[in-house]
Amino acid sequence: MNKRVEIFRTQIGQDKWLFDYPLMDWMNAKVLEVDEGTVKMQFTVEKYMLNPIGILHGGIAAAMLDELMGAAGFTIGRPTGYATINMNIDYLNSAKAGEKVIGEGVIIRAGKNIMHAEAKLFNEENKLLSKASSNLIATSVPIPF
Repeated sequence: MNKRVEIFRTQIGQDKWLFDYPLMDWMNAKVLEVDEGTVKMQFTVEKYMLNPIGILHGGIAAAMLDELMGAAGFTIGRPTGYATINMNIDYLNSAKAGEKVIGEGVIIRAGKNIMHAEAKLFNEENKLLSKASSNLIATSVPIPF
């Protein structure tokens, strides 16, 4: 197991994000499971995450999906960070304030410079809310651990 998976596993069940990452705290992200190339997290939908008709805003769902794929890429253990090149999202159902959303991110293929990732969001009844696919590119920004 690589060091990044070990680091991520220390985050399991924690209320506050381990790293200085306010977005993950804002999204109430809690790590549930981690393996190399895969991450499972839970998000709690808050009122400030809703659109005007009272359901989870698509942009917030997109951020959750993007973070799941980025976190899965982090667990691969590459020396630099990766950035999203593109992302395709299908919004199938939604969530309301107070609901828990479970997300899974996985790296499908990790090439030399490009990673292909997928992520899905489910409600607590395991109903698929949204799914995404993305390509990420290696940056020149080193990851210190």
